[in-house]
Amino acid sequence: MFRSGASSFRWIFPLATSDRQPDAQRDAGGFVLLSVLFVVAIVSTLLLALTVALRANRSNAATERRLVQAGALADAGLVRAMAALEDGEEPVLSAFAKSGRWTFAGHEVIVSLVPEVGKVDVNAGDPALVVNVLRAMVRDGAKADRILGRLEAMRRAGRYVESIRGLLDPPDRTGRLARDLEAVFTVWTNLRGVDPRHAPAIILRNLPGLQQGEGDRLVRASAQGSHAELSPFLTRFGPLLGASRPIYRARAQARVEGVAARREALLAHDAEARTVSIVIWRDALE
Repeated sequence: MFRSGASSFRWIFPLATSDRQPDAQRDAGGFVLLSVLFVVAIVSTLLLALTVALRANRSNAATERRLVQAGALADAGLVRAMAALEDGEEPVLSAFAKSGRWTFAGHEVIVSLVPEVGKVDVNAGDPALVVNVLRAMVRDGAKADRILGRLEAMRRAGRYVESIRGLLDPPDRTGRLARDLEAVFTVWTNLRGVDPRHAPAIILRNLPGLQQGEGDRLVRASAQGSHAELSPFLTRFGPLLGASRPIYRARAQARVEGVAARREALLAHDAEARTVSIVIWRDALE
């Protein structure tokens, strides 16, 4: 009987043990599965991050390539303007003076070449001429007063105005007003007056001391290049209209696949030697 009981005990114990083994195996299997899923999630996240980084790098590289190409085209436009200035190619110079379009390497480059001597120098220009032209350009009287106040303060302090934009209110320094003022004001000629052959009409009409109706005559004589009609004004106004200095501002803009580059250069031209000296060469804001 004892043996039979012992035998029964031996049979019962292994049976109970074997019932618990599948639970342990399932626990171990679940842990392994979770570990695998965790590793897969990490690897997937890394692959996704790598893919995004690669796409971003490719996009940045493509944008940089287009920017370099556009910059090279803009530089080529400035070189073309310099060549026209050296050789005195009048048709090219006339076209560039009106923001001419030039095709190079299958792309269009917009080039302009403007004599700076036709503008009023805010540092050395006649004070009355500067005031007249500025008030004619800036219709907002309070804003014009602020600009003139800053200019007067800089002149009293003996400080040099490096750009007309620096005299404007911060919101206006990158807008239309800044572009309009740069078309009539300069900081490069160091002259009291302007060359009437190149000066815009708004400058000629606001010359200090003009009588009624003389502004239109002066503008017409300038547009026609009539020396006979200009001579009385040149004699009468002297330095205000007798300025002459061969300094030009060249600008070029090119676009490649939606990416634009702008360059500008200040050029000093020696007509007798047929040479052009580069004063500045830089990126343009707009």
